[in-house]
Amino acid sequence: MNDDRTAKPDARPSDLPTVKMRGPADMAEMLPYLLGFHPDDSIVALGLQGPDLHQGGTVRLDIPDEPHWGPAAAETARLLVRLSEQRDTTPAAVVLYLCRDPGPGETGRAVADRLRPLAERLAAEFRARRLDVRESLCVSDGHWWSYACERPGCCDPAGTPVRDAGDAGPVAAAATYAGLAVRGSRKEIGATMEAVGPPAAGAQREAFERVLAGLARRLARPDAGERILERTGALLDDAMERFRAGAEQLADEHAARLVLGLQDKRARDRAAEFAEPGDLAAAQRLWRFLARRCVHPYDDHAAAPLTLLAWTAWLSDDTPTTRVALSRALEADPDYTLARLLYDSLNGGLDPRRLLETVREERVRRLASGDVSAGGPARSRSLRRQGRTGGGRPAAGAR
Repeated sequence: MNDDRTAKPDARPSDLPTVKMRGPADMAEMLPYLLGFHPDDSIVALGLQGPDLHQGGTVRLDIPDEPHWGPAAAETARLLVRLSEQRDTTPAAVVLYLCRDPGPGETGRAVADRLRPLAERLAAEFRARRLDVRESLCVSDGHWWSYACERPGCCDPAGTPVRDAGDAGPVAAAATYAGLAVRGSRKEIGATMEAVGPPAAGAQREAFERVLAGLARRLARPDAGERILERTGALLDDAMERFRAGAEQLADEHAARLVLGLQDKRARDRAAEFAEPGDLAAAQRLWRFLARRCVHPYDDHAAAPLTLLAWTAWLSDDTPTTRVALSRALEADPDYTLARLLYDSLNGGLDPRRLLETVREERVRRLASGDVSAGGPARSRSLRRQGRTGGGRPAAGAR
């Protein structure tokens, strides 16, 4: 089960407008601004903090199959309370959302009716923790339904339309003025990270097999690991030079060698050094390209490039892409430690530039010690050319 957990920093700048949600219509309209994307097939729990009920942590999980609704509800409540306590205190109240588009021949109302037992389980879990459920909404097919409303005849059984961008209300206007933006749906963002399909997938798979056959022979030689690491560093330098110049793809074997090389955490950490402003756009294109080349049966290899994509997206203030990339990295490998560490840092409200400063210092120490194992002399020269701006190895040593 995937989860995206969002925690805003405690400070709320006084020069930004306060976005007040006065009812379910405002809550439904505000949801994509809270996350940065339109959620789909999602449970979203928004914590409300303090006597003024200001926004606290937000948790998003996939809606599981019906037999797993009970555990999903319990996990949602546990995660939101834990996240809120880590950054502030236990929430005073919670707003719940269930978001799912209708299937073929299905109506939004049918979706709302089908998900009602899940909404009731969620409400029960939060109330068991003595949290007031301020509102519980289903958002489907551009409409919303309130599970919390108990007044007869109050709500339209066909649902109430969610205001769209062309008919934005004051909540959306205030959110936009506050600098919040919506970058499409979660599915749309994730689609840009999907593995390529045929015929490219077949050619890429064959390239992996050829490269692996060569690696098997090399591994029998002395110092094989260091030699492969050095070769990966040189390939990374070459790939980045190409992508800085505007390249959008690499030859299949080049891609296969990089993907396989990045399975070594040392090479992956060196790749994370491409984190300065002038590198970010090219690096994101490269990591996205490599993630898409992780075709079956090499799906789990995507964890490394997806985590690198998340790191560079985070530094670019593209939080929606960061969240989706980390979620997909953990789909590929649930135990990928660096992805988990970045998740915790993001959810804890950490500014990634603080982490970047730390890894720059680590890089300076590494260069001073003469450690140039990921790229040899050519890598050393490349790093020294970047010496004034530095790079970084986030969570050095993490898988």
